[in-house]
Amino acid sequence: MTGTYPMNVDGKARITVPSPFRKEIDRRVVMVPVQGCVYGFTPEGFDAWIESLFENSEQHFNPRNLRDVKLRRGLNASAVEVELDSANRIALGKLDVAKPGRRKELGLEGAVTVIGNGDHFEIWSTKQWEAEQASFEDDLDALMFG
Repeated sequence: MTGTYPMNVDGKARITVPSPFRKEIDRRVVMVPVQGCVYGFTPEGFDAWIESLFENSEQHFNPRNLRDVKLRRGLNASAVEVELDSANRIALGKLDVAKPGRRKELGLEGAVTVIGNGDHFEIWSTKQWEAEQASFEDDLDALMFG
């Protein structure tokens, strides 16, 4: 998934999934708050992402390693699976089920920006996204050639 899509959260706390992403997600999305935004995955993509976090371990996920257990538990507990409605919208309000006030905490009210990031998409408050982009543009040469 790639691209940048500015949009607005409607009065019922929903956003429309950008049409290029709909082909890949097949009606269900797993949303998980990460680094000040929300990652959106297919259910299979979410499982693969969780497993990828343990690839550098000798045994992959180790149920006897406290760090592994806490990381997996925390991410699964904060994730919310939602179905797109008939108008291809995601209900961002479902984020508040796992933690009341989470959507507001992330600034996902009013103007938001949805970006594609390879195997998932991300939902940012537009203000936060603009700050991230400014930082990225300042660091682009160092990131590419450093």
